[in-house]
Amino acid sequence: MENAVGFYWTLPVTWAHFVELPKDLEAAATVSKTIRYQMELIRRYAKDHDYNLIHEEVFLEIEPDRSSVHIQSALDFIERMCRTHSATILVVDFSVVQNWRRNGYMDEWFENTDMPFIRIPPDPLLSAEWTFDPGQHFGDWRKRHSDWMNSKHEREAFALRRSLELQETGLSVNAIAEQLNMEKTPSPTGKPWRESNLRTFMKKHK
Repeated sequence: MENAVGFYWTLPVTWAHFVELPKDLEAAATVSKTIRYQMELIRRYAKDHDYNLIHEEVFLEIEPDRSSVHIQSALDFIERMCRTHSATILVVDFSVVQNWRRNGYMDEWFENTDMPFIRIPPDPLLSAEWTFDPGQHFGDWRKRHSDWMNSKHEREAFALRRSLELQETGLSVNAIAEQLNMEKTPSPTGKPWRESNLRTFMKKHK
């Protein structure tokens, strides 16, 4: 039986407050459907093709819309593990379908590495326990993102009104930022409020 390492990744969604993953894979799979999908698909592939899955690595990108050099540390780790244990990398290849997510940095790494790897097609996963269609999932997220972008004026108006209300109570800008985050009042980008971006926001709308 040949050894294999599974590699699973996803993008953050700042406006949905999805900006971190648990280090434990099973826990990460409970908060990210994309991670669970890759885990389930690769575990099934490993079982069907007689691979011994010795490790599963998960990575969350730092930007919501692009790949980054930060993935290199995770790739270096799985490369060392694969060389030590003569293992093949198993990864779901989202890039084969047009308009789906791709990780350009990771794709370039796979093109240049001499490590054995298998890129598994992102087919829908159907089982009695769980069903996941990545095409529908990513389409739904694009729709939600579009709705979020289109609501920017209303979100900014609400955030400004609430900021001014809190300012009238005598709170500092930093304390207002903390309160807005506690109340889950989103910033224009969806990232957490900080004293710096709140000050800029309030000055812009003064």
